[in-house]
Amino acid sequence: MSESARSEANGEPRGRTRSTRPALDVLDRDQDRLLYDGDTGRLPEIEPLVDGFSSYWMALTWYQAAGIRTLGHVERVIEPSDFMPEATIMDHLLLPKASEESQYVRTRLVEALDDACDLAYRQFRERANERIGTDDTDQTYDQVDPEKEKNPLMRPAFRELDQAQAGALLSLWEGFENRQAVGRWTRALTMPTHGNKPNGLMNQIVASPPLLEALLDQSSPNAQLTRYRFAVGIVLPAFLEAARSLNGGENTDAATQSHGAFNS
Repeated sequence: MSESARSEANGEPRGRTRSTRPALDVLDRDQDRLLYDGDTGRLPEIEPLVDGFSSYWMALTWYQAAGIRTLGHVERVIEPSDFMPEATIMDHLLLPKASEESQYVRTRLVEALDDACDLAYRQFRERANERIGTDDTDQTYDQVDPEKEKNPLMRPAFRELDQAQAGALLSLWEGFENRQAVGRWTRALTMPTHGNKPNGLMNQIVASPPLLEALLDQSSPNAQLTRYRFAVGIVLPAFLEAARSLNGGENTDAATQSHGAFNS
């Protein structure tokens, strides 16, 4: 739903294209990038769902980014298991796919995710506390440019979690040099999962020799695919729990087009 539609639904004058709370505008733009426009400024970049993904890696990092930008509600439409290689949906998400059927499936997924985006918008609207303008100035909300804001939802905590999750996925995608590196990685998952990683995760890994072997094999495509499955089945659900736990209760001063304090 567009910002003007939301404004009208809330009894605000028709034709208004922005809210009076810049973080909501930033969230709206973040979600547009997720679904339609992509985001080349984010590392790793976000490929838009409507166009499909160029690799399993881009699909994996899209889902992680979607978790942050929908406060975990992407799972209501697309479950992590839907991103498994054998899942029917993946037949239509991985490129090259020029068929009309695949384009239709992606379009329907984008349309279905609009509800999840709206739910995140409503929840964030309730949670976020903002103070517009600064003392002795005439700055207003419209001086915050959603195109230039670097933090998802205009919140440093969301960017920190986004980066931590993406970094954890990259380490897993590349594989590990030795068993100690695997142990350190599982230990480091506490922060990007907000403590929601599975209990005894390292024990589970050690108890499965084929999985441990795949984590330590940095060259085999098959091992990388196994790590992808592990990420989808074990890591992504914990990331979603972390995204749902953020409340966004930080103050915002609209002093510049892209608030410097929120881009650090």
